[in-house]
Amino acid sequence: MHIYKKFALVYDQMDADLHSKRMVPYCNKIFKNFKIKPLNGLDLCCGTGSAIIEFEKLGVKMSGLDQSAEMLAIAAKKTKKFKTTLYQKSLPKFHLLDINDSQKHVQFDMVTSFYDSLNYMLSENDLLKTFQSVHKHLNDKGWFIFDMNTPLALKTIWDEQVYAGVKDSMAWVWQNEYNPKDKKASVHATFFKKQGKLWERFDETHYEKGYSNTVIKKLLKSTGFIIKGFYDCHTFKTATRDSYRICAVAQKK
Repeated sequence: MHIYKKFALVYDQMDADLHSKRMVPYCNKIFKNFKIKPLNGLDLCCGTGSAIIEFEKLGVKMSGLDQSAEMLAIAAKKTKKFKTTLYQKSLPKFHLLDINDSQKHVQFDMVTSFYDSLNYMLSENDLLKTFQSVHKHLNDKGWFIFDMNTPLALKTIWDEQVYAGVKDSMAWVWQNEYNPKDKKASVHATFFKKQGKLWERFDETHYEKGYSNTVIKKLLKSTGFIIKGFYDCHTFKTATRDSYRICAVAQKK
């Protein structure tokens, strides 16, 4: 997918990283609830690295993975003082091999993925493969914490909606559509960024798929995860079919 290229240059400027930042204090509450003390972690689809920085402040040594070289370039600058390891890899299948043992996967105490990242998996099979890749890269009893848009959110918030914004030297327009048959949504994003006396326009189209709570739980269990929590995101209330965003807390068996 040719996305998050020039978009990367304005991502933080338009505060698109705020959700990921907000997820870290929420994760810290999850840590306390389940007595989780991760020493290290991998942020899947880490984008510009904002969540990595917040986790580092909590004392968790983080690594990041993203398919976008442009996003990772920004993340590298932002996380330089933490000497963060960043991997350019694409989902669903990814392999991070130990530099001292090419037959062994790098493993972490925790893997996170925030803000619709897993909704970019447009089939159950791809979502399953992603869960399997995460499972391989977790230590025994390691934790997988992620949030996702629900079909209801895509139907209600996205369908036939147009959003626009202006900030500093940029502007954007989002045109959204939702197909209830396959539970897939698209957003056609147009950006305008001031370059000297001129304005540059660039466009990207993003696709997401919503999955029912039942399907997500089924895929996690089939991969070998124990579901410890399945919440209405940012709360500790059990997610329902009326939730707009879920947060799953799963542990490797």
